Amino acid sequence: MNNTKLLSGHLTMFFSTLFFGLNIPVLKFLMPEWLSGVDATFFRVVGATILFWIVSLFVKNDKIEKGDRLLILFSGMFGLFFFLYLFNLGVEYSSPIDISIIMTTPPVLVVIFSSILFKTKISKLKILGVIVSLSGALMLILMGHGEGGTRSLKGNIFGVLSAISYACYLISIKKTSAKYKPITLLRWTFLSCSIMTIPFTLMQVEVAPIWHNAPTEPILLLASVILFPTFISYLLIPIAVKRIGHELVSMYQYLIPVVATAAAVIMKLDKLHWDQPIAAVIIVLGVYITSIANKRMINT
Repeated sequence: MNNTKLLSGHLTMFFSTLFFGLNIPVLKFLMPEWLSGVDATFFRVVGATILFWIVSLFVKNDKIEKGDRLLILFSGMFGLFFFLYLFNLGVEYSSPIDISIIMTTPPVLVVIFSSILFKTKISKLKILGVIVSLSGALMLILMGHGEGGTRSLKGNIFGVLSAISYACYLISIKKTSAKYKPITLLRWTFLSCSIMTIPFTLMQVEVAPIWHNAPTEPILLLASVILFPTFISYLLIPIAVKRIGHELVSMYQYLIPVVATAAAVIMKLDKLHWDQPIAAVIIVLGVYITSIANKRMINT
């Protein structure tokens, strides 16, 4: 039974990671011919919100305590919205490979922000891990600037800001994610995100090219972006956490650049530059050092 649960947990997280990784080159394929980053934000947020609320009608939901309502509203309107909005802009303006690598940095950013906000202790080893990871991200940004093709400083900056927003989102939902069922939390978080998204994007999305004589392929690809990485993956992660734990789940994020890079190269959307795998290794090394520091602190 334990082996079955362990296997199902790994399979759940594998598919979630696969969807996240494929999401980046698929979005790049749609941009800018059929969608902009703003359009993608509207479709992903509103589409996923509708799906979460439909599913919530068929399951028992938790009642949100009054003291948590404002936190959930804030998490969705600011953390989740800015994460998705800036992420989509990053994909639009830069290399899908660069963006996928940058999105491995949130664990380190969570450490930084937690130490600032909650005055948590930060050891010298943890500081080293943070410096190593951030140096890898900085290398990626600076080396990609001016190389032409799909790489751009502007897009990579959007990617970094997206990673920062995601780290803030993870911190803001830490308390509520431990108290409520995933579907309960997700339906309210995405609804509050929609409240922010709709007025911010509606004017532009009305003239999105995908509305006008788009063939079947881009419409199906957009539907897949809404269904798989934006809806199903968010539901699978809490299941995987229960079965294999947070630590193993977090390790799967390093597969995202592998999947995104392979797909982007196969789809001829991007090519691998020499600095990208080096930057990825540096970032992962920094995150690994940080995780070792966390373990030492827990065991002392």
